Amino acid sequence: MTKNVDTDSICNRVERLINEFEQSRDTDSTEIGRQFAQLQRIMADTRDNCPSIEGAKPMNRLKNRYKDVLPYDKHRVTLEFENDSDYINASFIEDFHGNRRYIAAQGPIDDSVTDFLQMIWEYQITSVICTANEIEAGRFKFRRYWPDEEKSIQFGRFRVSKDETSNKAFTCEYYKIRPLIISQGENRRHILLYHFLYWLDHDVPDDESPILELLLRLYDDRHLSPDTPILVHCSAGCGRTGSIIAIDLCRLLLRDEHLFLSKSYQINPIYEIASHIRQFRIALIQTVKQYLFVHKMFVFIIKSNNNIALHSLANNDENQALHSSLSSMKSSSPSSISSSSRRSSGHASIQLRNPPVGRRVKINTNTSNKPSPLLLLSDFYLPLPQTTSIENKSEQPPPIPPRSSLLNTTNKHIEGQFVRPGETPIKAKRTIFRSRNVKRREPTVTTTTATLKSVRSDSADPLSDPSSRHHQRNSTYRHQIIDEQGTNSD
Repeated sequence: MTKNVDTDSICNRVERLINEFEQSRDTDSTEIGRQFAQLQRIMADTRDNCPSIEGAKPMNRLKNRYKDVLPYDKHRVTLEFENDSDYINASFIEDFHGNRRYIAAQGPIDDSVTDFLQMIWEYQITSVICTANEIEAGRFKFRRYWPDEEKSIQFGRFRVSKDETSNKAFTCEYYKIRPLIISQGENRRHILLYHFLYWLDHDVPDDESPILELLLRLYDDRHLSPDTPILVHCSAGCGRTGSIIAIDLCRLLLRDEHLFLSKSYQINPIYEIASHIRQFRIALIQTVKQYLFVHKMFVFIIKSNNNIALHSLANNDENQALHSSLSSMKSSSPSSISSSSRRSSGHASIQLRNPPVGRRVKINTNTSNKPSPLLLLSDFYLPLPQTTSIENKSEQPPPIPPRSSLLNTTNKHIEGQFVRPGETPIKAKRTIFRSRNVKRREPTVTTTTATLKSVRSDSADPLSDPSSRHHQRNSTYRHQIIDEQGTNSD
């Protein structure tokens, strides 16, 4: 992408929005927080104006994972009629030029996995992006529709098998590319499944580079069928699915110079993209954290100017800027590609910063703000002084006097006690130690007028008020409750 003032100003402005959000304690008051709140309000209005009657029909309810995530009737994907229904929980998503570039779909379930494969077959889909795993946090997110350990798997009239002859298979730390074959009778279709492995529900990935690399690989493999829609799904088909679609539209926006420099996308380009895709399906980009991640991907794509080139999409040739950027990938082996995209591994050295003042070592103390040099763990502990054999001998503490010697049971004068002339010293009161196990005698309750005076109690328990008329009965009842609770407690 060619550097220009407009690109740099937009990149700097988006970076300031990201820093404002990450440094603020009240994220709702930030610009990104306010934009996402506005998107939520617009979504409520869109839901009222765009009904979802077909998905709410009783015959189609079992095909929905969530009852509140239904496709709009205006933009839903229709199938050939089977059992008086053409419904599947999927929606067409258009790009900036009105082309149906994407299909945002719910992850298949047991009642819809055959319809899911039928959608791939009817619309001749060759690229599928899956951003979820079959099981996440002990919960099923979708029905796996590709063979794992087995060679093939059957769903109704469709059979899905591994494509052993394809050279597109690839595995790295973040994603897998699975070449598959869908067969219906003697007819066969080849598809590529791009499976992102580490993207939890309602969350975002830890790194931006694998997402861009996956999209570049996908478009490099689409030279045979560039006009078919790209199928994207997660579990519900809204949060992670919408984030992937928005990120790809950010990449396409930066490649379209005429559209990128237009006034509508100069102020808030990510907000315009999110508003654009949400008119086709509900809750695309589901959380503000995912909305923030799209901003980060937008900045990352701008800074990755070696892989993206600004040019117009009037000819709709989406692979023109990708062959040059991926030529080095195709010439190198998959192992070298994955190793270059990952962080360099090696012997990690830990750089210890300044510890708190109370924990700094007196020797070579670093009081400046500069980071401390590499230290060993032994540097944080002063060596123990070597002692002689005489110092190692522990001194015997003085013997503890008997308890009786601490009590003054006679009338002898106690040192330090003030005694007037002509008076004898007072005997010290001897303390009697009682065992806790000995049951004490309950005091007798007298119903005198002095006892019946109203005394304010700070406890909220009405049984603790001694002025109650039935205090004795309530006290006995409380002891019974405490005894029962003690026997039933764990």
